[in-house]
Amino acid sequence: MLSDKAIQEFKDIFKKEYGQDLTDAEAREQGEKLVAFFDILYKQAQIEHRRKLRLKKEPDGFCLDESEGVYNCRVCYQSVSGKNAWWDLNGVKCLNCQRNIKEGVIPGEICENDKLLIKDWQLQAEYGIHPSTTRKFRREGLLIGHDLKRVDGSVYYTIYLVSENKEFLKKYPKIVRGQT
Repeated sequence: MLSDKAIQEFKDIFKKEYGQDLTDAEAREQGEKLVAFFDILYKQAQIEHRRKLRLKKEPDGFCLDESEGVYNCRVCYQSVSGKNAWWDLNGVKCLNCQRNIKEGVIPGEICENDKLLIKDWQLQAEYGIHPSTTRKFRREGLLIGHDLKRVDGSVYYTIYLVSENKEFLKKYPKIVRGQT
C-alpha cells in the first residue's frame, strides 16, 4: 500500500513529466503498478547476484535448480528448466546449445547480442528466402550456417553468423515491411 504522501508525490511527478492531472485512485493504481514492477526487477537482480557469486565456485557455469522456473534458451529459444538449463555470464541456455558453444560450433557472444546472427526461421520471414533456396545457397557457399547438434548428432537448430555472411546480406537485404 502506498501512503497518501507517496500518492501525492506520484501525482506531482506525473503532472510535471506529462502535464496531466491524475485522480488519487489513478495515482494509487499506477503507483502500485510501478512499485510491483520495481519489485520484480529487484528480485531478478538478487537472483543474478546470487548466480554471479556462485560463479566463484563454478567459473564455467552451472545447471539451475528446478525451483528457479522455466526459461527460454538464449540461442534456440527452447523452454528449459532445472538440470536442463545452463547458466553462465552469457545467460540461460539449454544444455545442447551450451555444449555447442563449448565445442566452438558457435561463439558465446551471440547470447548477448541478437544482431550477431540470423536464425534459420528469419531467412524466410525476414529475407524472403525459401527453405529450399536456403539449402541451395548453403551448398553453393553463399550462405554459411552453423548446424547445432544434439549429443546424438541430430541437427536441432541452425544459425548464420552475420560476420560470415556479408556477401549474402549484400545480395539479399532484410525485407522492409510496410513498403510497396
